[in-house]
Amino acid sequence: MFIRKVAFIIDGWFMYKRIQSLKLFYYNGENIRNYCRKLLRKNDYLYRIYYYDTLPLNKKGEHPLTKKSIDFSKTDQAKKQTELLESIKKTPLFALRLGTTYWENNAWTIRYDRLKELLKRKITVNELEENDIKPLIKQKSVDLKIGLDIASLANKRIVDVIIVITGDSDIVPALKHARKESIQIGLDTLGNKVRPELEEHIDFKVTAIHKYNHKQ
Repeated sequence: MFIRKVAFIIDGWFMYKRIQSLKLFYYNGENIRNYCRKLLRKNDYLYRIYYYDTLPLNKKGEHPLTKKSIDFSKTDQAKKQTELLESIKKTPLFALRLGTTYWENNAWTIRYDRLKELLKRKITVNELEENDIKPLIKQKSVDLKIGLDIASLANKRIVDVIIVITGDSDIVPALKHARKESIQIGLDTLGNKVRPELEEHIDFKVTAIHKYNHKQ
């Protein structure tokens, strides 16, 4: 029987948000690897899990509402992110790829649900709370690193199948290239609606969220 060699490409921020929203499992390297294994067929061989993320923001700022001084590298979120990345480094079969985190123009943003309430005049600015306002933090170079790894896996024919866990259509050019090199592409959006441009350039959809008790 033919044994497929499978690599996983994981958009870390996307997967983290979806797993937290669905409350599927405690998010660390071992449990991420266990999730990937649930997507494999009986005779598949797990080659490697490529995980893409960024280090916590290493900057200081002043909260626009409370005027508190904040060291973003020491927040609870930064500590959790550091612990996650350390767990991934120690988990076998992972390759951690790190882009950069940047604070765009030192800008802040209001949570979308609270912004809607403001625009509908259901609340006033005076009713906003500290956690309603967040720094506008973005990732840089993650999509580039994903694209380069997909191209490398395809060009060198290292694997037979690449399963991508993402909701981002920016990597479509890399997926198109891999398919031209006869690599099968699977997509897991973790229950998110599939973007048409993504669906057009994959070979199959797959997910394992139904294998978990959502009340965990």
